[in-house]
Amino acid sequence: MNDATTPRQDQSRPAGAFFGLLAACLVLAIVIIVLGVKVHRLNAQLPDIQTQLDSAKAESAQAQTDLVKAKTASTELQSQFDKAKAASTELQSQLDKTKSQQADLQSQLDKAKADKAQSADLQEQLVKAKAQSADLQNQLNQAAAGSSQLQTQLDQAKSRSSDLQSKLQKAESDLAKVQPLVLKARNMPVTTSFESSQWGSSFSTHSGFTLRINNLNPQPLKVDITVTGAGKTRTQSNTVAVGATVNVEKLAAGESVVIASEGYNPVRLTVQ
Repeated sequence: MNDATTPRQDQSRPAGAFFGLLAACLVLAIVIIVLGVKVHRLNAQLPDIQTQLDSAKAESAQAQTDLVKAKTASTELQSQFDKAKAASTELQSQLDKTKSQQADLQSQLDKAKADKAQSADLQEQLVKAKAQSADLQNQLNQAAAGSSQLQTQLDQAKSRSSDLQSKLQKAESDLAKVQPLVLKARNMPVTTSFESSQWGSSFSTHSGFTLRINNLNPQPLKVDITVTGAGKTRTQSNTVAVGATVNVEKLAAGESVVIASEGYNPVRLTVQ
């Protein structure tokens, strides 16, 4: 009875192992498909994200340049405004002196009415003083108008400087939002795993590890692999088909492996 049962148990074990392996393969295929779709979406978004990043950088640089120009223009206008104020003050002082001289001459004229010759001379000086006073008053009015115009330009420059500062802050904010998406899109679309392995002849065998690199990219992926350890370095390059796996064999514990591919951040691993 026992002898008849034993062969049946031995036959069921390979069948169970086969179905378990098949189930594992199906799960792995589903994971690869899902990851491939996500990678494809990220790759599709990458040009648009890069365009947004370039646009944000350009706007930031332009806003910075315009802000510097606006600040320079504001400083120049402030200097001109200060000079105009100083000139206006000087003209006002001269006008006050002229008015004082006019009043003094008028007083002298009143006192010298008895002396016609002196009166005529004083009258002529008074006319000249009035003309000079009118000219200084005209210059003062022009200086006041120029000062008002400079004040308007200064206010406009300050307003533009504030607007450019706001644009610069917005561009920097947009740049900060886009940057993480660009970094995420540059992650290499691969999965890696280490497996124990042996190699050699029947007379001498060596134990170590084999690195398996699986391509999740919806297109073939070219990878350059560098292995460093025990004072030596070796490299290999492979083009991995969609959903395929490339093996890096004869690895020793503690060795460093770098996987590089154009357009993506490198993957760094330690054999263990």
